[in-house]
Amino acid sequence: MVKRTILGLLLAVCVFPSVYAQKFTKKEQARREARKANYFYGASFTFTGGYVHSWMNEKSVDLDTEYYGKSEKWGNTHNSFNVGFLWDQAISRKWGVQTGLFYNQKGGDHLYYYDNGLGYGSILRDEETEEAAIHMVELQSQIRLFLPVGTYSRYSLNGGIFIDKFVNSPSNVRNWNLGVQAGIGYDFKHLSVNATYQCGLLPSVVDDCKSRLSSVSINIGYRIWKK
Repeated sequence: MVKRTILGLLLAVCVFPSVYAQKFTKKEQARREARKANYFYGASFTFTGGYVHSWMNEKSVDLDTEYYGKSEKWGNTHNSFNVGFLWDQAISRKWGVQTGLFYNQKGGDHLYYYDNGLGYGSILRDEETEEAAIHMVELQSQIRLFLPVGTYSRYSLNGGIFIDKFVNSPSNVRNWNLGVQAGIGYDFKHLSVNATYQCGLLPSVVDDCKSRLSSVSINIGYRIWKK
């Protein structure tokens, strides 16, 4: 009985690794064949960073006319950067989904103007302009339409939503933002380039200005496939 048990264990030790190795080899071979047919097959992670140009949308600004001769609004632009990572899942050769987490910085200026009742006059000096550089953590989610141009390259049309949680913000700016985004991308092997426009849907300023925060960004990233 003991001899049979020992022989059985030895047989299992010899046979099981071989069977597992064959199964793993078939799975790996299938993955490689799929990758050969579609280079961007499967899930991937992209580490990315880039330039951000943001502004406070002036179309929804209301004048503060508490006293004659001076008005205010949020406006101007802010140039900064973002860093983060993206997770991509190719549903097919044509479609995919993407989520991302970023550290971002956006902002604008609180501007003061002379007002003669006929509209905005000259902007006051810099000492009466309050700058808002808002640091935030941003979560993105979007759908991607792929336009393959070769085995190792493709363009993409992207669209989805984003949520910003402000790490720091002036007292009259809310501490989060929600919006929609759209953009285009280009992938070549491990390289990823994306240009994205984001439009805030909620007023970022909670006083009479009611200005919304929007931005344009250009990112370059490096992709790593999940094994």
